[in-house]
Amino acid sequence: MTDLLEDFETKKEAIRDEVELHIKKRDEANAEAQKYAKIRDELNQKTHEMREHAKEKIAEKNELIEKIKTLRDEKEVHYKNLSELKKQLREYRSSLGTNIDIKDIKAKEKELQYLERRQQTTELKKDEENKIIVEIRRLNNEIKKSKTLREQELLKNGDVKELTDKINEERTVGEEYKKEIEDLSNRISQLSDEINDELQKLDEVRKVADENHETFIKYSQESEAEHAAFLKAKIELKDMEKAIYSIRNKSKVTKRKEKESELQEKASELYEKFKAGEQLTTEDLLILQKAGFL
Repeated sequence: MTDLLEDFETKKEAIRDEVELHIKKRDEANAEAQKYAKIRDELNQKTHEMREHAKEKIAEKNELIEKIKTLRDEKEVHYKNLSELKKQLREYRSSLGTNIDIKDIKAKEKELQYLERRQQTTELKKDEENKIIVEIRRLNNEIKKSKTLREQELLKNGDVKELTDKINEERTVGEEYKKEIEDLSNRISQLSDEINDELQKLDEVRKVADENHETFIKYSQESEAEHAAFLKAKIELKDMEKAIYSIRNKSKVTKRKEKESELQEKASELYEKFKAGEQLTTEDLLILQKAGFL
């Protein structure tokens, strides 16, 4: 019985060590799981913020695209009106007489074109080419001077000046349309680059978050496995403690019975002496009394 009890006590301590080891491994795995869960949650929060920021830029880009469409439509209408104003000015200017005959200017322009074409396409002697160059220069100067004088005369006309000023104003507005559309187009290109860059970074952060989540799952499963092993070992420990208790209890009963048997045997001997008339001591009498003989 003693050997069995010692064997069970040894096994109990081994199981207790196993329980403590499973608790330690479970807590360590759980701590690792919580660490990676925290990193994952922080990265997920970061991806959420990055996604929202990218959405804002996408919304801004779409808004600018719509604005450019509107501006282009407005610009097209504007240039149609400008073209109509130019047409009105040309027709009105043609109807006005000046000291400079427009037909004379056109004739000189035609002659200039002929000389320029001849210079470019015909093989000429040096002196002939020089004469043509001088003539081209003269015609250019005369045409320029005539146009300037004619323009000055026409601008003295109130209606011409008013139309010219209006056309210049409309040209300025047209250039402003072009500038605004160009600026918006540049901003859209910039936003496209920023969006692509942010989405790429978002994918990278999300990938790291997924990796941390996988590691979290790994340690969580390890922690759960260790907890299950801990519960199993704990049950085994309780069963072993019950078995040891049972063995110890049986041992006590056995010892008590052995003592009672020894007491009965001793009392029987003393009782025989008592019946034979032998003198018994006080201790002997107590043994007889305890054994139930007296």
